[in-house]
Amino acid sequence: MKAFAVFLILLGVLAFLGVFGFMNLTFGFIIGIFFGILFCFEGIRELVGRKLIGVGSLLFGIFLFMRAFKLFGINASFSQLFLGFVASYLIGIGLQIFFGKRFIHIKKEWFND
Repeated sequence: MKAFAVFLILLGVLAFLGVFGFMNLTFGFIIGIFFGILFCFEGIRELVGRKLIGVGSLLFGIFLFMRAFKLFGINASFSQLFLGFVASYLIGIGLQIFFGKRFIHIKKEWFND
C-alpha cells in the first residue's frame, strides 16, 4: 500500500509540474496513466489468483498506456475507450469460461424456494 501512496505523490508532483508549465502534461494523460496502472495491477492480481478474467483488466490497462503515450497512433475518444473496456473484458470472460472451471459460483440453495 505504501508503494501506491508513493505513486500517488509522484503523480501529484507531475500534475503540479504540468500546471506550472515545467512539463507538458495534460489531465487526460495523468488520468490515463493512473487508471492504466490500476487496471494492470488488478489484472495481475487476478491472474496470480488463477482467474483468467484478469486478462481483461490487464488488456485494458495496456490499452490505456498505449493511448496515454500515443503508441501506434492510438488517440481514442471516450466511446472508443468504452468499447475497448468492454472488448477487453469480453476477452477475459471468454477465456475464463473456456479454460476455467470456477467462473460462476451458483449454489443450489439459491434456486430452492
